[in-house]
Amino acid sequence: MIEILVATILVAAVVIFFIAYDALVWGLVCWKFWYWFVLPVFPTLPEIAFWQAVGLMFFIALFKNQTQPVIKKEYRDDATQTVMTILVPWLALIVGYIVHALIIPKFM
Repeated sequence: MIEILVATILVAAVVIFFIAYDALVWGLVCWKFWYWFVLPVFPTLPEIAFWQAVGLMFFIALFKNQTQPVIKKEYRDDATQTVMTILVPWLALIVGYIVHALIIPKFM
């Protein structure tokens, strides 16, 4: 009985960690993109704090279609999904930085 309780608490802690990680990392991406891409185009908009960017990402998530395709368990690779959840925001930030550093200054 104790093992089931410990396992449940551990699973809940991992889920909460990934939700917090996802929110904070995508908030960082939103925050950087705000300063790199939005403010140069609309300079009268206010600057935002990191926590406001995290809240903005939560707000945007309300309007995203989050349906996942149904894949049989034998064809699903959970390890790949976990790695992608961790890497995709950082890849977006790297691509955004490259666009910001190399492409945007040429057009301004």
